[in-house]
Amino acid sequence: IDYWVSVKGQGNYLNPEINVNGKRQKIPGYVTDIFSDYAVDYLKREHTKPFLLYVSHKAVHPDLTQNADGSLSDPSAGKFIPAERHKALYADKPISRRPNAGKPPEGKPALLRKIDDLPPLGANTGTDDETVRKRLRMVTAVDEGIGKMLKVLEESHQLDNTLIVFTSDEGYFYGEHGLSVERRLAYEESIKIPLVLRYPKLIKADSARNEMVLNIDIAPTLLDIGGATIPANMHGRSFLPLLKGESIPWRNSFLVEYYSDKVFPRMLKMGYKTVRTEQWKYIQYVDLEGMDELYDLKNDPYEMKNLIDDKGSQAALKKMQGELKKILDETR
Repeated sequence: IDYWVSVKGQGNYLNPEINVNGKRQKIPGYVTDIFSDYAVDYLKREHTKPFLLYVSHKAVHPDLTQNADGSLSDPSAGKFIPAERHKALYADKPISRRPNAGKPPEGKPALLRKIDDLPPLGANTGTDDETVRKRLRMVTAVDEGIGKMLKVLEESHQLDNTLIVFTSDEGYFYGEHGLSVERRLAYEESIKIPLVLRYPKLIKADSARNEMVLNIDIAPTLLDIGGATIPANMHGRSFLPLLKGESIPWRNSFLVEYYSDKVFPRMLKMGYKTVRTEQWKYIQYVDLEGMDELYDLKNDPYEMKNLIDDKGSQAALKKMQGELKKILDETR
């Protein structure tokens, strides 16, 4: 590792306290720009051997403090702070919504529970338009930073010789099922993330694959591309053959797990183990009895009809329960 840079906590978007190689210092400016500037500076250095640059932006996290027990200083949506130059971006622009936005979570007992003083989920509990705009503004600073990095690589004639991987952690809810900040649930809006790669030597421009690739596949893929040996105990698998356009046997299901915590009050006791295939998703809640969910994603992509008690779906339910057990056994 040549050097590393990190920021303290989830807050401090403006004039943050930055940890540079173990030394804390206040740096003036907007944290996304600061991270991008450090990345650009690294890319401008003379590199005599292959390098790996990992940039993990804070955007679009809110500006708040997370306590040692995982709870938040502000359990609401928090403050989303864009760069000063982007504060008026997308002003009054309409925000598009998915068909399940603003809809009460019918058939979802776990979401219908009465918890403390929280209002029932519905049209008034989703994310408001201005908060969505603020997140889009924050992402714009990320876009600009990536553009600067690509420009440096282009000017040094290394752009087409560099593998670029772009992804994120989890997705946000923008009112789907009435949800807002509860971004750790097993619904599609949360578990699906972007994975975009650029490497002209290997990847054909504008190509796309529909296989179920997971974030645990990234590390073995990078090792594979670099010609290194992939450790036998490493989770995930290399998707290098897919990048080459090959047709190979691939996974037809994957596991999503979450353990209940104190971050989001509405997710009290909502730890789950979920299995998803191309067509079906089965959500098994660990701490809640009789509240499991089953969705036919082919005919119900927005997960609006829970088929857990549907007589015609019992064969699919049994198969998904078996698939979940199989995957859990494999992980052990």
